Amino acid sequence: MKPNRTELKRLNSLIDNNLHRKHIIVLDPEDKEDKDIGVKDNIIYDGGSWNLPETLSAFVESISKNNQMSPEDKTLAIYEKICLDYVYDDNLISYIQKKNDNSFFVPDEYGRKIDENWEKNREKHNRRICYEVSRYLAKSLSVLFKDRPDVNICIFWDKGLTHYFVGLSGREYSVALDLDDFTYIKDLTRIKTDLTADGIQILEDRHGIFKSAVDKFNEGREKYATVAIEKELEKREKNEEQPEVVYSNDEEENEEMIFIQNAIEVLKEKYEIDSQGMFEYMKEIVDTKMGAQYRKKVWKVMKGEDEQEKRHIRCLVITLKNQKYIIDVDKQILRPFSADEFDMEDPEFLRYQDGTRDWGEPYNGK
Repeated sequence: MKPNRTELKRLNSLIDNNLHRKHIIVLDPEDKEDKDIGVKDNIIYDGGSWNLPETLSAFVESISKNNQMSPEDKTLAIYEKICLDYVYDDNLISYIQKKNDNSFFVPDEYGRKIDENWEKNREKHNRRICYEVSRYLAKSLSVLFKDRPDVNICIFWDKGLTHYFVGLSGREYSVALDLDDFTYIKDLTRIKTDLTADGIQILEDRHGIFKSAVDKFNEGREKYATVAIEKELEKREKNEEQPEVVYSNDEEENEEMIFIQNAIEVLKEKYEIDSQGMFEYMKEIVDTKMGAQYRKKVWKVMKGEDEQEKRHIRCLVITLKNQKYIIDVDKQILRPFSADEFDMEDPEFLRYQDGTRDWGEPYNGK
């Protein structure tokens, strides 16, 4: 499928105007026959190959042959499959360096410009970043729409935010598909926990075709994380007792902490959520129920065989009155926490400002 440069530039303009930021069009490096494509048009070829994992490739091939599904339903089924199969690798964030409020830096070797060694290491787990899942989605859609010359598919790179997402444009609609928008709970987490898909932005839809498909996909899903937990706890209330945990003599404070503990249990037991998904979900719940001023992000060190295998993941420390509690998203527990833990020899937790990784010791993808 040779990309239509005129249509891609039009789609890019739609993206820029809707998101109020400038983006670069990123194409499959396998299709380098168009010599006219270049940086002057904000079009580049990707620094990593658009290879599909075996299981995803088989799923795409199978669903492509399903004559009972519309192309839009197939698109959303692939989107869902990727969200269910992969989790966000938030170790990347420990490598990000801030230039200013609107621009960041991250080493290209972390998922954007990759080699065979990186790809082999990634096969050992399901942690991925935006560069990787966007390639999976873009390539999958290229297979799905391979016989549709009116359809254009690309990746958009917000270079300032070091972020990839997918663009899809055809005769009837144009959409942006973002599996891991880092502003809120990512769809990589939302879909696993029966929340609506919020990373899909419809830019054009002349007859409401894609909107109708998204509305159908979101039926039965809850939009708000806190509401979803409240409804689940209501279902459990008749059969389960509240945890017998007392954090203070303040009744209101107890209520908040018990809700947080119950939310962790729901995410752990009902959804078997990953550590990064737990972080995102619980951050939103704390911000909604208590306020962002009551929590701080900290790093937990996940040791590997050497520095290149060591990872950092984010946890939350909550402060109520004079007591601190940590949501350890690795162990998926809530417990009292002391700032003295930061100052221990070989500490397990690091203050957020102390967790920035050295680009000289790049992560190897394991």
